[in-house]
Amino acid sequence: MAFSDNDIEQAWKRSGGKCECRRWNHKHNVVRCGQALAFGIRGTAGQGRWEAHRVDRSGGDTLSNCEILCWDCYKRTLYE
Repeated sequence: MAFSDNDIEQAWKRSGGKCECRRWNHKHNVVRCGQALAFGIRGTAGQGRWEAHRVDRSGGDTLSNCEILCWDCYKRTLYE
């Protein structure tokens, strides 16, 4: 299953077009990563690229469990 287009759009609006990562092991601590992103370039590596990611891996594909991550933060979560 995957996030709905509506949930991704709402998560994007909530993020303000910036990475929402707050992971301490990414050295963001309490502050968000804040990398500026571009809406139209989801799902590939590079500047401004991003992906929708589950906050809790065991949680569902819901808006409350969706976070917008820059490509760098997203890649790091794949190995955690």
